[in-house]
Amino acid sequence: MRLFQPLLLSLALLSPAAFAEPYQVELILFQQSGDAVFASRPAPDDWAKGAQPPGPDSSRPTAMDAQVAKLKQNEGFQVLMHKAWRQEIDTNPVKISLTEGQKQDGHFPVEGTVTLSQQRFVNTQTDFWINQFSADGLLSASQHMVQEASLKNSVLTYLDHPSLGMLIKVSPLNARPASPTPPGMEDEAPTGPDAPQQPAPAAPVDGGFDAPPPAQPAQ
Repeated sequence: MRLFQPLLLSLALLSPAAFAEPYQVELILFQQSGDAVFASRPAPDDWAKGAQPPGPDSSRPTAMDAQVAKLKQNEGFQVLMHKAWRQEIDTNPVKISLTEGQKQDGHFPVEGTVTLSQQRFVNTQTDFWINQFSADGLLSASQHMVQEASLKNSVLTYLDHPSLGMLIKVSPLNARPASPTPPGMEDEAPTGPDAPQQPAPAAPVDGGFDAPPPAQPAQ
């Protein structure tokens, strides 16, 4: 029996949960047009709940600059945060803290956490505070955005809020490029009226992810 124990241990270490896949995580947090919807209380001092920022060597070039430009071109939209970083993701949830701006009264103008785990898709939980400070530098009010979503690889996803919005994408860094079609195979696909037709994808009700979503009415 003892001979099998090292084998069982090695198999456990080789289980899918033991391998964290590297991803590029990128998000854009923005203020929508209209009046800000504030939370019933300002951000708590323990908003990060032990989460740590991405490592110093994990910063990645942003790839969604076109979406940022479109948001800035639309009157009433204000980009609050645009971050991209390398993240190892597996079945065990990992929580990352993100901030933007100069710290005052123990808080940043934008602060929040992103929790990521790998199941069938990449599951994410976002918890962000957008803070306002009084003239004497004290925290006076906060908007609060909490959302959950399942993210498909390399698909831009929109998370909504009455006065805020977020675009987020996770892209595998080790994905293999698609193999080119072998020569002479291009014409072998069935064509004509009897060929099977693929249904067209339904358009998102918000107009698509490449365009800024419409502002939601303040509640």
